[in-house]
Formats: sequence, C-alpha cells, structure tokens
Amino acid sequence: MLTVICSYCHTLHFDCEKLASSRVNLSKFGICYLQGQIQLPPLQPLTGILHNYLTGNDYSSREFHNNIWQYNAAFAMTSVGVKIDNSVTRQSGLYCFKIQGELHYLTGALLPHSDQTLIYAQIYILDIAEQLNIRRANNNNLDPVVMDNL
Repeated sequence: MLTVICSYCHTLHFDCEKLASSRVNLSKFGICYLQGQIQLPPLQPLTGILHNYLTGNDYSSREFHNNIWQYNAAFAMTSVGVKIDNSVTRQSGLYCFKIQGELHYLTGALLPHSDQTLIYAQIYILDIAEQLNIRRANNNNLDPVVMDNL
C-alpha cells in the first residue's frame, strides 16, 4: 500500500521505493523533486467546473469520472504506442497495464493527408470552436457539455 509520505513533496509512495539513504524520520525518493533539489510552489486548489467534475456527484461529474481516460485522450497532443500484455489488465483492483517491449509516442504528421481525420496535435493548430467540433466528432459517445466545459 501507499503508506510512506515523501518528506519533500508529501506524495504517497510504497515503502520499497525509499532510497537506501532514507532515515526513519526522513523518507527519500529518487523520483520526487530530486530529493529537495527542485523547489516548486504548491499547486493552487482547483475551483470552478473542473473542481466540480472531480469532487461532485451530479450527472456531469459521474460522466466525467466514468470516462476520464477518454476525456484525457480527447485533449491529448500525442498517443502512447505500446504492445500491452493483457495478462494483468483483466484483473480486479487498481487498473494497471504491463508493457511488452518498448514504449513510444505516436505523434504523426502535423498536417494530415486530405482523407485523414484530424487527431491529437493536428487539432491544436485550429480555431477553438473548430477544435471542439472535431473532438466531439472523434468522441461522439462523450457528453458534449462536458467537452465544452473542459
């Protein structure tokens, strides 16, 4: 379980992730803020519609939670290309996936072929209203109001 708190950024970690130089009262992790060498200001609390989507219990919040991966992908600039080992993806518990081979990003050309549907970074160079129309067309099962708000 995630039970150990990073002394620098206060994120939760597994005990086995601690560095050997950790002490009982000072847990150190190699992936957090380079052990205090990097100083970032704390994140400001979320407000408004995104806060409601993440914490609310109305229809739009439940819709967002149920399809959060697809909403994220709808606004992504690239896609991850991997060969997924499905032996662990169909298990109960937290979602995780096992990658077999290498991990790479599918960026594609910034200018698509004339018969190709616009995707990822190709959409970001367009007018905002046109971006939204394309995202809706590419993700017609997602709530258009939630898409508009995001």
